[in-house]
Amino acid sequence: MRPQFSIIFFTTLAGMAQGLLFSLAFLDMPTQMFSPAFLSTLALPVALFLLALGLLASFFHLGHPERAWRAAMMWRTSWLSREVIALPILIALTLLAYLQSRSTEISLWLWLGLMIATIALWVCTAKIYQCIRFIQEWSHPSTLLNFILLGLTSGWMLLSILLSAWEKGDNPAIISAMSGTSFTLLFLALLLKLWIWRRNRNLRPKSNLESATGIKGENIRQTSMGLMGGSFNTREFFHHQTDRMIKNLRKAILLLGYILPMVCMAFSFSSPSGALLILALVIHYVGLLAERWMFFAEANHPQNLYYQRVS
Repeated sequence: MRPQFSIIFFTTLAGMAQGLLFSLAFLDMPTQMFSPAFLSTLALPVALFLLALGLLASFFHLGHPERAWRAAMMWRTSWLSREVIALPILIALTLLAYLQSRSTEISLWLWLGLMIATIALWVCTAKIYQCIRFIQEWSHPSTLLNFILLGLTSGWMLLSILLSAWEKGDNPAIISAMSGTSFTLLFLALLLKLWIWRRNRNLRPKSNLESATGIKGENIRQTSMGLMGGSFNTREFFHHQTDRMIKNLRKAILLLGYILPMVCMAFSFSSPSGALLILALVIHYVGLLAERWMFFAEANHPQNLYYQRVS
């Protein structure tokens, strides 16, 4: 499939905001760990900013942005419509939490609502792709798990940075503990990604040239892509990159998205450092953009059996 950068930025930015909100709710609900000043001054405004950026990025994918509201009309059958509804609900709950944190502690029910809303948005976003059964790379529960785990990891890393900046390095124990958790989450995300790549590599098309073209024969060989010129099919269902580029991009994803941030987290765990946390998140986000690009690029649409690869 052809990756759309607006969707890449939306899913990564919104996913980071969801991870940040889920982490805040998870830690603050049982112990009220965070002060209202930290939440209202730093954490919740950052989450709102990321959600707004993600929402803005998503509009660049639309042919007619002024009609975006119509996407919510098919909520009974469409995961995209449900995502369109879930995102404003999450933004509204985050704004409500921000307003409440300016005067008092955030109530338990509001934190619980935020956790449910973040999970609902992850599910809706992932299900848009997972429900497409004829794209085998997406049609698997690992799609949802990958979205959640990477979003939670990047959000937790961001929370570590915000806490480090708020504490001004005066509480190294918290920074060390947050770094250790970030390392663990990133390691789990790496194991999942390696498993996904291995699964995708072993997938075999359920169709063949005979079933795709409707031509009966034992030895069918295609010598053209089906059209003399380009079309929507040849533009939107191919990523137009060489095998060498894809191979090198996988190495970059492993290095930037996982290994280098894990090294930074390991050093920060033993010697807490806010600079290392920032460096880890910046490197990880670059790798995350590449990982999301690859998520779309490695999806093989069955129509490619007929049109073949466009060179």
